[in-house]
Amino acid sequence: MPHETRSRFGIREFVTVSLWLLSSCAWSVAQDRSPKDDHESWQVIHIGNQRVGYQYGRERVELRDKNKVFITVSESHFSLKRFGQELKMSTSLRIEETESGNLLRFAFELKNPPIQNTTTEGVVNGDQIELTTTLAGRTDKRRVAWEADAKSPAYPDRWLRDNPLKPGESKSFKIYLPEFAKVSQAHFAPDDMQPVELLDGKEVSLLRVKVSFSAIPENNFRQYVDAAWQTKLTETDMLGLVARAYDVPRDVALQAIAGAELDLAVNTLVRIAPPILDAHRKKKIVYRVSMKEESPEPFFIAGGTQQIKRLVEKDSKEHAIELTVTTKPIPPVNSRPVKADGKFLTPTRFLQTRDPAVVDHAERAAGSETDPSRIATRMEKYVRDKLTKKNFSTAMASAAEVAQHMEGDCTEHAVLLAAMLRAKKVPSRIAAGLVYVDSLNSFGGHMWTEAFLAGEWIPLDATLGKGGIGPAHLKMADSALDEDAPLPVSTFLPAYQALGKLKIEVLKAE
Repeated sequence: MPHETRSRFGIREFVTVSLWLLSSCAWSVAQDRSPKDDHESWQVIHIGNQRVGYQYGRERVELRDKNKVFITVSESHFSLKRFGQELKMSTSLRIEETESGNLLRFAFELKNPPIQNTTTEGVVNGDQIELTTTLAGRTDKRRVAWEADAKSPAYPDRWLRDNPLKPGESKSFKIYLPEFAKVSQAHFAPDDMQPVELLDGKEVSLLRVKVSFSAIPENNFRQYVDAAWQTKLTETDMLGLVARAYDVPRDVALQAIAGAELDLAVNTLVRIAPPILDAHRKKKIVYRVSMKEESPEPFFIAGGTQQIKRLVEKDSKEHAIELTVTTKPIPPVNSRPVKADGKFLTPTRFLQTRDPAVVDHAERAAGSETDPSRIATRMEKYVRDKLTKKNFSTAMASAAEVAQHMEGDCTEHAVLLAAMLRAKKVPSRIAAGLVYVDSLNSFGGHMWTEAFLAGEWIPLDATLGKGGIGPAHLKMADSALDEDAPLPVSTFLPAYQALGKLKIEVLKAE
């Protein structure tokens, strides 16, 4: 596939968060939890009809100073294929909590070769939680305020097994999500009994439970539990498909993963007709964007380069909006500088602006230039020209890792450019959404960068390096990637939820 097409897609960002959440929602261990006895569960993960991974959970109770400490370990392993390259990822999460669900400590690790492992450890100490994160070989420590009524992420599963809900009832928990570094409301609402076909082909009657998290409202899950509230199946909609975690015996879970045969890239394309000629050179394009079951309006950002108008169409079975996207050129040289929020300038875990390799690239790109607009233009082209080795097997790399290895796809282009801009005191953030790919006549998932120039957020795309972008980028989210922000992959969640459901038509192009 041509270079200009392959480098633009961020499909692995879409699947990372939901695959982990799918497996974490599938914890199911025996109810008899005696101290020193280990209780295990195994799940196999499918996307559509394709097996892509498995998950393992273990729960143990220890006595410490005559108090019960619940230790839960969850491991997940995934294998996918993307543009012919295999993406392998595994996660592990170890949680210690009291019997009443108070979090004591956790340890989370993400493995995604070839980049270095990412680890985060947290210890609750009074009214603070002490966090230690190792990313790209660098360890950072920080303390943040702790919400005393927040529970462990493993606690709801245990509480619901001991206090099963009935249809019509519901229960919410305030829990801490280590991967997102934030507290979230987890809501469980039993629906009704459903005939469900399990992996072995047997059909059983199970209670369907709707599960949602306030930290990631785009993701909704369905759990199917038996009379003892043991989870037999968990599922979520994903890229137009359904991802499922089936409760299975150990030997079934450990069978060879066939996920390398599933290439998700093609499944995420939103094809349109007729083609948009010179889409990235247009000044303005007006789109009709529609979905059948819900409005597409919440999935797109209004403001900046985009305006949204809700359409009311008689006899239409679709929910539609008119999305007008215009080009926002880079401001002229010597424009009046406007101060931005400090969070768009500071170094973060994923934008290491003080990393020697990042600083070196920033200096090489900017040269002796001091004007922010010229710096932005030069850096966009520099990253495009220098980051030429395409690697689709990395789930998420930080700017420091990209600066060292100079390989990746649109995500790596975006985070490196954002970090380089900050290194030269130009405020930056990342943006995510859809981009039009001329050779495929389709929109696909994409990430790019925005620089704060002359008081406005100006989009830049280091994957293309054209000196800004045209109206063929449809923005759905942005993030400063600051320390309070969740994993960068969560920026893709709006696009991830909409892909597979969207229909895009061009009404007018100028």
